[in-house]
Amino acid sequence: MREDQASNNETAVAEPGSQVAGADPLRGEKPTKSPVDKQQAGSVGVGAGARLTVVGGRKTQRQGRPELPADLDLRVALTPVSWLWTKLNRWQQDRVVDVAKAELAQLRTVLEWPTQAPSVLAVRLTSRLDETGGEALIARPYGWITHRGLVRRPSCSDVRCDDGVRIDTGADCDNCDNILHARRAWRVRIAAEVDQELPGLETDARFREIEARLRTHAEAEAADFVSRQAEAQQRAAQRAAARAEAEAQAAIVRERASADAAVRQAMACQDCGRERSAGLCETCDHRRQAEALIGEAGLLAATWSADPTSPAAVAAVAAEVRTAIEDAIATSWAQFQEITDPAALAAAGPDAVEDAAAHNAFVTAESAAADYRHEALVMLGRSTQAQAEARKAYATELAKPWHQALPDSNDAQRAATEAAAKAQTRTAEHLLAVRLEQLHTQAHPTPARPAPWPQRLPELAARPLDEEALEVTA
Repeated sequence: MREDQASNNETAVAEPGSQVAGADPLRGEKPTKSPVDKQQAGSVGVGAGARLTVVGGRKTQRQGRPELPADLDLRVALTPVSWLWTKLNRWQQDRVVDVAKAELAQLRTVLEWPTQAPSVLAVRLTSRLDETGGEALIARPYGWITHRGLVRRPSCSDVRCDDGVRIDTGADCDNCDNILHARRAWRVRIAAEVDQELPGLETDARFREIEARLRTHAEAEAADFVSRQAEAQQRAAQRAAARAEAEAQAAIVRERASADAAVRQAMACQDCGRERSAGLCETCDHRRQAEALIGEAGLLAATWSADPTSPAAVAAVAAEVRTAIEDAIATSWAQFQEITDPAALAAAGPDAVEDAAAHNAFVTAESAAADYRHEALVMLGRSTQAQAEARKAYATELAKPWHQALPDSNDAQRAATEAAAKAQTRTAEHLLAVRLEQLHTQAHPTPARPAPWPQRLPELAARPLDEEALEVTA
């Protein structure tokens, strides 16, 4: 009755919706769950919508995101640890994302196809999980992911090595194999030295001696590596200093060039005196180029229509060509004036008419020079030398083994004709270049160089001294 009475009293005191009153057991019975635990569980369920979690009754932290990052590369790379991802809070997930991005960036610089970086990182995480035994055996997900799962574990100095495997090819790392062979060779060599220097040692003593010498050798290699690394850093610093010095020198050169350009731009034209023309205005430049093209056209015409050894014949041909080009320039300028409004041309500037006339002369002379060059190639292609080269090329092409069976076929005749045409064109171009060089040399002869002093000194020594020199020597 006391138990019933106590139960009735507690029921009367407790509110109808109280969870503690409904879970009160009889005296002597062991409750399956504490009312305090139920209250904590209820508080967790209520606060889940606010993303807050009670940890150990003392600390409040934000729950992690249940889904992997939206970025496709990160989602592919972190898929093997998707269950561990849900065990992390938001801060830890952000740090994992940063580490994964850094590893992906490193992989993109190593792989031949950068798009394979997410899948390679996923394979790395999968192999790390296989080594551990599965996600269920990982007690600290954040530390495992950031310090073991994602990071590369090189077995050598090659940036493409990860646990002795090449990242880019998936094959065994050759550098690791070389290091392993070198270490084995050193161990065999040291063991042979110990057996030769200290014969009769017991097994344990021999092993300790070999290990001691190997340790000494490893320390020497480490010291050599440190020294080489220091030298490499020193060379890198020297290169950086040289690069900075070169950049500074280049900046000085650019400044001087800009200053010289400004000074040159302020100079007047040498021909007409127009101010700020960089020494030669556009109009005078066009006039000079037109004059040079007219002279070149005359020499092009003389290569086939005059005797290159006769200056008079060459001069006569050049004069005819000059007259023809000047007439063409005059005709072109007249046509330009007919289609152009004089008022609009005058409104363009005081020098607009001269500029237009000079440009018209340059364009006409350029076109005429191209025509004369083409005509010279055609005429020289009809020369005896060009025809002989064409016949030789024609016969050579037909004499090739693949044409000997059917020399009269269309393919053989077409190939022989093309070879003859190419040989004729090459010969014409060669003749044109040779004759132009000869005509240029005649028009502008090279000044004779004085004989070297070893040849001139005997002649000067044989000359008698003048009277004044004789008096001085006397």
